[in-house]
Amino acid sequence: MMRRLFAALYDTIGKGSEEAGMREERRQLLAGAEGATIEIGAGTGLNLQHYPDAVTRLVLVEPDRHMRARLERRANELRPTAEIGDASADHLPFPDATFDTAVVTLVLCSVPDQQAALAEIARVVKPSGRLLFLEHVRSDDPKVAKLQDRARPVYHWLAGCNPNRATLGALEASPFEVESVTHGEVPKAPKIERPLIAGVARRSPTA
Repeated sequence: MMRRLFAALYDTIGKGSEEAGMREERRQLLAGAEGATIEIGAGTGLNLQHYPDAVTRLVLVEPDRHMRARLERRANELRPTAEIGDASADHLPFPDATFDTAVVTLVLCSVPDQQAALAEIARVVKPSGRLLFLEHVRSDDPKVAKLQDRARPVYHWLAGCNPNRATLGALEASPFEVESVTHGEVPKAPKIERPLIAGVARRSPTA
């Protein structure tokens, strides 16, 4: 029941942030997608409108069936050729080195194990392929970080989210090499959800 309610309210809850700047963050990030592209945790499909023509194949995976139902409806309208599947970040049903680009937006806060997820994403990305990421993360302000730690159990129960994760460090420790990263804020979000990173990481050819 909680997951169905969360999926139903997801777009409404985030509407203010999307209109105040997150939609533009998505557009700028996804302008770099090309070739065969996989989006992990595609949610309700808020990224769909931003994929450029350079994307020749688009695969969207989403493990939550309520989110996936909304994703399918949006894809039918905006990107009917997109392939949609039920898969989690740590178990992707694709051969090694399938994709040129992988995308995660507001996803790494909720995967059970960040390193397992990043290793699996790297497996399905071609050597020197790219990961485009947009994630809310642990604050550099100790006071805010402490609030994030305290709020984590409630956030996790409500939405499976861990707002206190040091995601940039996880990316740097993964088979990806971070090429660029910008730090910002999720507009119109609670203080513990505001710290934001966006950037590009490239799969190490030797990983």
